[in-house]
Amino acid sequence: MINGILARMFISVGGVLMGLLVIAAYVFIFALIIICLVRVSRYFRNAGKEQKLIRMELGKMAEEVHLLRQEIKDGKNGDAST
Repeated sequence: MINGILARMFISVGGVLMGLLVIAAYVFIFALIIICLVRVSRYFRNAGKEQKLIRMELGKMAEEVHLLRQEIKDGKNGDAST
């Protein structure tokens, strides 16, 4: 009789622990989903600023390349006339 009562108690405690583990797993997965959504929203919020900065840097580089080409072209024209 006592063995039966103890067996039922261990089964019920095991069931409760298993239920708590399942709930903890769901909470963990839900927290990961929320973290991912926050990071994605931050990425898309800053994407426009990053694109502007990249365009500005590319514009500066293009201007420098244009000036270097003009200097090279002027140098070749100056050498050819001498």
